[in-house]
Amino acid sequence: MSELKTRRGSRGRNRGAGVFLVALAVLTGGMSSACAPSSTTPQDLMAGLMPGAVTTRTPDDQFAAAVADFSIGLLQQQVSGDKNVLLSPLSVELALAMTANGASGETLRQMQQVLAGGADIADINAMLAGFAKGLPSTAKAKFHLANSIWYRQIQGLNVKPKFLQTNADYYGAGAYAAPFDKATLDAINAWVNDKTNGMVPKIVDELKPDDMMVLLNALAFDAEWLDQYQPGQIADGVFTTASGAKQNAKFMASGEWRYLDDGKATGFVKPYADNGYNFVALLPNKGVSITDYVASLTGTGWLRTLGSAEGTSVHAQLPQFSFSYDTSLVAALKAMGMTDACDPNLAQFGDMVTPPPPLYIGDVLHSTSIEVTPVGTKAGAATAVEMRAGAAPTIPKVVTLDRPFVFAITDAATNLPIFIGVTNTLA
Repeated sequence: MSELKTRRGSRGRNRGAGVFLVALAVLTGGMSSACAPSSTTPQDLMAGLMPGAVTTRTPDDQFAAAVADFSIGLLQQQVSGDKNVLLSPLSVELALAMTANGASGETLRQMQQVLAGGADIADINAMLAGFAKGLPSTAKAKFHLANSIWYRQIQGLNVKPKFLQTNADYYGAGAYAAPFDKATLDAINAWVNDKTNGMVPKIVDELKPDDMMVLLNALAFDAEWLDQYQPGQIADGVFTTASGAKQNAKFMASGEWRYLDDGKATGFVKPYADNGYNFVALLPNKGVSITDYVASLTGTGWLRTLGSAEGTSVHAQLPQFSFSYDTSLVAALKAMGMTDACDPNLAQFGDMVTPPPPLYIGDVLHSTSIEVTPVGTKAGAATAVEMRAGAAPTIPKVVTLDRPFVFAITDAATNLPIFIGVTNTLA
């Protein structure tokens, strides 16, 4: 199956902090599946449609700010109560950008506004694809993503070649026609399982009779810490959850060199191996609830805070944690302004299939998982701690993540979050 890989992408077992996820957009129409062929083998719709050479671009400041706004807005829509949240804004952007290539009129305008601050779909394709292709993947910090489109086989109904070609050109998306029966359901979930190294074994529970198309993005991140936590840096501690409950936890202590302070929270930046990605943590000040803090965030503020990190010694304590998160994003996207695409009476997806049935987005499913452990590169070859020990003496800042906090895994070059979430509880 066709897939988009970043530089020297490879897959392996989790050896450091690993994140695996998939975003799913389901478009449904009112047509019956009674005419579906009896064959259960997906038909490759890309026969004769090879990905072409297109010009991609590095995101400009305006696009980066818009993507940051989308990332923060999506997090704000999902945070409520005392549950953990983990999202991949990039995964959702990619799945919806592919969908937008089949939209027109007011539907397309709203999708462009929500995804990229009103940027034209051609610019979204060029810069989003450029951003994805530019994300590094190395032996110690692996990053991998893949896209595919699945279409119900109905006689006389065909996906438009331009729609397939555009998504193949910019996103490396494979396309498959299938009867949308039990075998198709198994094939879709097997594709997801494969592209996430088994971390997300299933994304779709059933294919409804009015489901016409499924657009998938799967993304996997697996990186070692730049500096390995030694046994002496791990100690027992107590984490206080959002509800006030006390949890026993293992805290990993380290000396970092980038301190964050946005006036309402303090935090730190911890690099992964090869310095292509960073772990970012922001702990709201005492008296500021995690809900109120997330509500106060903006994309511009996020980029400003990370861009102005103070180079000073930080005594950081990070709890070991792992959790999974599954959600539907339709309500969030509607609240953010993408309403017509999810309305069967208003959606305009005529550029997707011919003849054009009344397609609309019926659901956007999102499944994620994260595990943060002490394992990383050997400190002997990583000179960052030793070099800092030779600097002028400073009074270290202290950040202990012993209560709910915001975290992200960011692209080191742009500070844009590849993943973003809230840890309210460790269990």
